[in-house]
Amino acid sequence: MNHFLSILLVSFLFSGLYAQKNFQVKEEKENRVVTEFRDLNTKSYAYTEISGASYIDFGKTHKVTLLEKGKPQLPSYGVTFMLPAQGKSQVNVIYSEEEIIENVSVSPSKGNLKRNIDPANVSYEFGDVYQTNAFFPAEPVKLEKPFNLRSLRGQVVRVFPYQYNPVTKTLKHYKKITLELVTDPSVSGENELASNAFQPRDLKSYSSLFVNPSKTLKYDEVDESGDFLVLAPESYHEAISPLLSWKNKKGIKTHLVTVAESGETPETIKALIENEYWENPDLKYVLLVGDHQQIPAYSYGTTWDNEELFSDSYYGQLLGGDFYPELFVGRFSGTAANVEVMVDRTLEYETNPMEGDWMTKALVLGSGEGAGYGDEGQADWQHLRGIHDQLLDYGYTSVHEFYDGSRGDDDASGNPLPSIILPAVNAGVGLFNYTGHGDINTCITGSFGSSQINQAVNNGMYPFVISVACNNGTFTYGNCISETWLKATENNTPSGAIAACGSSILMAWAPPMQTQDEMANLIVRNDESNIKNTLGGLFYNAQMSMLEEYPDNGEEVMQTWVFFGDPSVDYRNAVTEELAVAFDSCIITPDITFTSASEGAFISLTQNNEILARGTVSGGSLTLNLGAYDILQNVEVVCSKPNFKPFFGTLVSGGCFALDVAEKANAGFNLYPVPASQQIMLDFGKMVQTLSYAIYDVSGKELQRYSNAKFSANSHSLPVDGLANGVYTIRVNDGSQEAVYRFVVQH
Repeated sequence: MNHFLSILLVSFLFSGLYAQKNFQVKEEKENRVVTEFRDLNTKSYAYTEISGASYIDFGKTHKVTLLEKGKPQLPSYGVTFMLPAQGKSQVNVIYSEEEIIENVSVSPSKGNLKRNIDPANVSYEFGDVYQTNAFFPAEPVKLEKPFNLRSLRGQVVRVFPYQYNPVTKTLKHYKKITLELVTDPSVSGENELASNAFQPRDLKSYSSLFVNPSKTLKYDEVDESGDFLVLAPESYHEAISPLLSWKNKKGIKTHLVTVAESGETPETIKALIENEYWENPDLKYVLLVGDHQQIPAYSYGTTWDNEELFSDSYYGQLLGGDFYPELFVGRFSGTAANVEVMVDRTLEYETNPMEGDWMTKALVLGSGEGAGYGDEGQADWQHLRGIHDQLLDYGYTSVHEFYDGSRGDDDASGNPLPSIILPAVNAGVGLFNYTGHGDINTCITGSFGSSQINQAVNNGMYPFVISVACNNGTFTYGNCISETWLKATENNTPSGAIAACGSSILMAWAPPMQTQDEMANLIVRNDESNIKNTLGGLFYNAQMSMLEEYPDNGEEVMQTWVFFGDPSVDYRNAVTEELAVAFDSCIITPDITFTSASEGAFISLTQNNEILARGTVSGGSLTLNLGAYDILQNVEVVCSKPNFKPFFGTLVSGGCFALDVAEKANAGFNLYPVPASQQIMLDFGKMVQTLSYAIYDVSGKELQRYSNAKFSANSHSLPVDGLANGVYTIRVNDGSQEAVYRFVVQH
């Protein structure tokens, strides 16, 4: 068994935390990488009884298993490699360590069931594979179709540590497999890119998918920051404009496009978004404003049971014909009045969050079903118990547990009811994970639905809601529970959630649980080299982790899991702190230096909602150059950082001399007019006998001097018609005291 894989790998191996434990790069060269897989699962076999016989059930012991109905349910591991821009990929197994287990039976998979079906109620079926005298799967490795991800090209490699022959009842176990990966650039591959020029800006945005085992690439990763595109009907522009203003002031370059410019079909809307992406490669976030009737969700067709596969993530999947997102897409769904509520909530969450520790509290709500069939073989409640423990270990102050049945720990006995769930929401939580059955308006476990959300009084304390359930995101007709989370108000002010993610169709059982798991990993920073702060960064990176682990079954989940909310919002999971920033508030030179103890704080300078300069504090300081700006207007300063309250300040331009006069009122000098065109007037308010002054430009260069002149007057005029438009400094001395002023020349 020889597969020859060719990957000019540029020395990048990518995977989530799960796969990284099992894969290790052993050797890397320009055209060759050797990777070793080890089966680290040390659990003993678990068994299930079928028709009185005992079968090995890998679903009870392994995280991910094959979900092909009627075929052996064997373990599967996925790892993602970055491919070169061009070339065909193959794989060659150059070494393996195997053991043979004779006379065993392996249970078949029940298939990739939807969550409206309890796996316990589905009978086992033995398909044709069980009458075939051959190992299944035929090879222990498999290459999935290469994909494009912005300027990157990647491919999932799957490893099957077990092969099973049902006729001879022989199980082959690969304890170790060494893979050789090379490339042949002379042979065309799928989803090739136009060039070999990788873009550094894209790497860290997707690092939850990637692992970098070497330092052979000579550039640094960039963070998940990026620009923002908002698509809205003209009738929504007034409602959305405060959000656009804030994003620009924060330093997120934001562009508003009217639906009339794009056309009203999914195809024309996507074409516009794709054009925006190519014109601005820094574009990272898209917000669709309006309901399905204003901006239609895309339909991938229908499922076997006639459900329409409605998708918003489609608008962010621009390259390669795959489901990996180049852009993080969210939606404000509803009327213009609903959007005003969503904007108000978002601005409050980002700029003026409610005090307290509510954001360090979470809630998990789950069914008692799925044991042996969910991701990692877990029932829903076991899956959520793991997230509960992770959050508490990280530093969350409390995590409410509400499960069907009596599960101990923080879970109350019996099945949960709205009467205990709603008070927990009202008291404030920053994260709400649901895993179970659902319909358009309800989480079936706990019977918690839209009516309870509309009764909530959690004003100011807004959770990020992740729902693994059927139809919680079916918004194309009527109003779904995810929309209710964002539309909710109490006493005419926002309540509800900062964002909610729900499926537009009946949801698969195991794959979306991996998304929830990876989101928890990202929130608790399991990997300090892989930090995600935005809601979109958390959700979509976790989704790509799911595609890696479930390439055969995850695409539909990626298509139909809808993100309601602004994906560029920074997630809050710690008590809000204050930002301290120091700077000279008067513009003397175009280079402005800021000092701050908040390492990593982001500072943006804007004027009339136009970004003049932006950057990140490093080593306690940051210097920004204003560049071209209106000298007659002040410059706004915003400093932001996740889990901090933004700092707002002002750089004074044309009125700076007045500030100095107020500060130096004891000098008794006055200067006017501002701006000046032909001359400025120095008014001393008293008789002055001696006068000296000097005028300087913004660089400190002396332009004019008037020294120790005998003088007898109350005022003095200075010609400035020879000075160019700009800001200047004048130092004045009357023989007994001195003052410094700034003034503006505008011809």
